[in-house]
Amino acid sequence: MEMPVPKNPDENQLTTILLAHEQARARAWRGKNRQALDILLAPDYVEINLLGRMKKHEVLASLLPALDLHEFTIRNPVLISVSDQSAILTCLCHEDFTFHAKRTCGDFYAAAHYVHRNNKWLLVFRQVTPLSNDGAEG
Repeated sequence: MEMPVPKNPDENQLTTILLAHEQARARAWRGKNRQALDILLAPDYVEINLLGRMKKHEVLASLLPALDLHEFTIRNPVLISVSDQSAILTCLCHEDFTFHAKRTCGDFYAAAHYVHRNNKWLLVFRQVTPLSNDGAEG
């Protein structure tokens, strides 16, 4: 699943592209679609979230099978264009998921760093932080 990329997208176009990428990532999680998620993540992908720091292979092999994503919505996206080949999308998101039979629901701050490689945008780093001090327990 490759996202079509205009040759030189303006800020609005790039925001639209990266938001579509985020929605595709959420669909892959909801469907436990390892192949789709593998395509969306850069080979050197790293994620930091409530569960710790994980590399791509750990996300695909361990986290994806054990986590059930029930809901994912994005609010207040902000694009930071670092260069023609790099951008950071920050947003508030609401997530509802179950991990090893423990349900977590809450609002989070997310920062997603994308790089443009081989004519497509790939997610290279994602950090998700709860907005409350209680770990966003639901």
